[in-house]
Amino acid sequence: MPKELVFYNRDNIVNFMSIIVNGTTFNRMKGFTSGENSSNAETDETKYIDEPSTRKRVTGYAKEIAYEADRIVGDMIHNFLSEVEILEKTNINVEIVTVDFNIKKGTGYYATKRIYSVIPDSSGGDENKYTISGTFGANGDIIVGTATPLDNANSIKNISAVSFTADGDNAVQLVTFNISDGTNQIQGAEIVLDTNNTIYTDANGIANINLAKASYSNIEVSKEGYTTQSNVSITVDTSAVYKEITLVEA
Repeated sequence: MPKELVFYNRDNIVNFMSIIVNGTTFNRMKGFTSGENSSNAETDETKYIDEPSTRKRVTGYAKEIAYEADRIVGDMIHNFLSEVEILEKTNINVEIVTVDFNIKKGTGYYATKRIYSVIPDSSGGDENKYTISGTFGANGDIIVGTATPLDNANSIKNISAVSFTADGDNAVQLVTFNISDGTNQIQGAEIVLDTNNTIYTDANGIANINLAKASYSNIEVSKEGYTTQSNVSITVDTSAVYKEITLVEA
C-alpha cells in the first residue's frame, strides 16, 4: 500500500511577538484571522544569444506578513498595533518568532526570528467585531533557532509565550554599556547602534542589549548637554561585552 500522506496543520505554525526589539519574551499572537506570508522575490533575467530560453535568478526578497485580527479586550499585542495606527506612529519595529510545532528541537521547537516594521492599514471594518489590519514588513535578517515554551501548558495549543535561542553563528551575546561623565553616571543617554537598534541608559547609566556576533562601528552615544561620540565600536564574539564610555560636558 502507498504510504499515507501527512499534511502540515496551519495551526501548528504559530507566530509569537515581542513589541520591543531584543525582547526576551515572545507572546502568542492570538485572535489573528490572517497571517499570510508573501516572499515578494526580486529577480533578474538574462537571455544569452546562444541559448533558446531566458535564465532567471532570484536576487533578493521583500518579505511581508499581511495581518488581520479581531481586537481582543486587554490583549497587549492588539493594543500596541492599534496605538501605532491611531496615533500614526512611524518607524515602529517588532520582533516575530515563527514556531513550527511539527519539528521538535531538544526541549523546544524549531523557530525563526526576524525584525519587522509595523505598517498599519485599516481598522473597524467589521460591523460586529472591531478589526485591525496591516502588514509586517521584513526589516532584518532571518535568525534560526529554538523556541522554548515559558509556561506549563499541557498542549501546544495553549502555549502563551516562548523564549528564543539562536543557533550557532546566529547566537547573541549580552552587551552592556556604562555611560558616565567620569564622575557621575548619566541617565537617559541615547545609544544608536544601527537603524534597528536604539537603547537608553537607566538611572545607573547602564543600558543592555543582546546582539548577534559581528563588528559594530560608528555607534553614536549622545545626551543633551554633552558632546556626542559617534565613533564608538565594539566586537561581539563568543562572550558578553562590557563597554565603558565617558561623555564630556558641552
